[in-house]
Amino acid sequence: MKVARAFAAVLGIIATVFIPAYAQGQEATTMVTDEKGDVYSGAAAARRPLVCAHRGRSGVFPENTMPAFEGAVELGVDLIELDVHRTADGEIVCIHDGSVNRTTDGEGKVSEMTLEQIQALDAGIWKGAEYAGTRIPTLREVLLQIAPQVVIHIEIKQRGIAEQVVNLVREADTLRRVAFISFSTDDLRAVKAAEPAASCGLITGGPKEQGLEGERALIGEALDCGANFITCNHGSATASLVRECHLVGLLFLAWTIDTPERLQRAFDFGVDGVVSNFPERAMEMMGR
Repeated sequence: MKVARAFAAVLGIIATVFIPAYAQGQEATTMVTDEKGDVYSGAAAARRPLVCAHRGRSGVFPENTMPAFEGAVELGVDLIELDVHRTADGEIVCIHDGSVNRTTDGEGKVSEMTLEQIQALDAGIWKGAEYAGTRIPTLREVLLQIAPQVVIHIEIKQRGIAEQVVNLVREADTLRRVAFISFSTDDLRAVKAAEPAASCGLITGGPKEQGLEGERALIGEALDCGANFITCNHGSATASLVRECHLVGLLFLAWTIDTPERLQRAFDFGVDGVVSNFPERAMEMMGR
């Protein structure tokens, strides 16, 4: 029954989130199969892998900012990944770290600063003088401006904010333009409790144990929390793990991949998508 429910759920996410991305310019890709010729371990045989811009087009622009998101849209990516935290006054903002130290000219914890304080900081100067004056955007801004143009994967970085994030997405009428992702199975359960129709992905560094048992344990964890897909560290991706995911109706994305050699390795495993700081490299390899 669990497998049946998962497979039914993934049909929904494919129809509402992933298929629109695949439908944009379906060029043929290289046939990829394993030694058994198994179609499930050769996803690229039927469709090209999706390309997800990690924190926007963050290899070129300041991460998790509007220039990075807009740059990814202009490039023509299929998906954008971003990270969210909550401010002291309850606003959800796009930033990876729990503090502003690394990516702005300020210091402090996001959870201890107001939105006004955070948006007074420069979130672009660290990347280059040409990005000076760039601000940290709110999730609401991104949903209204970017979600109509490209599907967004929202990584919930801070515990206890999942329901609020879902409510923001619902208010912006973008539920069918986003997926919620997290390392935390509790966060994903909270998302599903708030919105059963939400698309969810479990982020993982990979199976805790090697071999088929470890792969199936990871898949069981994803199914138990209601995930529709797994997004896995590329170093732990294998053709076997991708195949096992496909057999129970889970899609498989690999992160974060920036070199041609590693991208090709992921393509050969038949992944459904790759997450990259330089999405243009993956797109060029696929002739897009």
